[in-house]
Amino acid sequence: MAVRPDPEVGYRRPGDHRRLDGIVERRVFIQATPRVVWTTLHDPAALEAVFPELEFGPGDPAWPAAATMRMGRARLGLLREAARAESLEARPEAIFRMRVTGSGFQSEWSWRLEAVAGGTRVLHSGSLEPIDRWATILVRLGRATLESRVEAHLRALKDRAEATARAAVA
Repeated sequence: MAVRPDPEVGYRRPGDHRRLDGIVERRVFIQATPRVVWTTLHDPAALEAVFPELEFGPGDPAWPAAATMRMGRARLGLLREAARAESLEARPEAIFRMRVTGSGFQSEWSWRLEAVAGGTRVLHSGSLEPIDRWATILVRLGRATLESRVEAHLRALKDRAEATARAAVA
């Protein structure tokens, strides 16, 4: 049986693109168990690396349980403002969805984890909708697209989860 190489972050398949509803999807294979990937995704020390556009404030002790919230600041392009992150769905080792809103934007992010071939396939999707013309201009001036943000989230998650898995084996 031939072994397929590990696809790079942002590896595009026919279904990976910006959909008509404005949602961007990307997938990646991570050489770590779903438990390690889930733990890495919610590690307080890794939050700034996995979500570079958000500075989270102190969280509810139940975070990431569904319906819990965290306050923080969003940095999207030149748009800087207070934001609220709300966990919409949290099924350990399977799925996590959250909504981040501010006065000038709304966004929704989801991660779907599937155990595959001794590792984890992660399907990450996101949407970002500026609310008014000024917010749109400020977000675009940052030159980072929604696609690049989704790929950066996956790249950081992959790097940290695989490093954690290697450290656990050593």
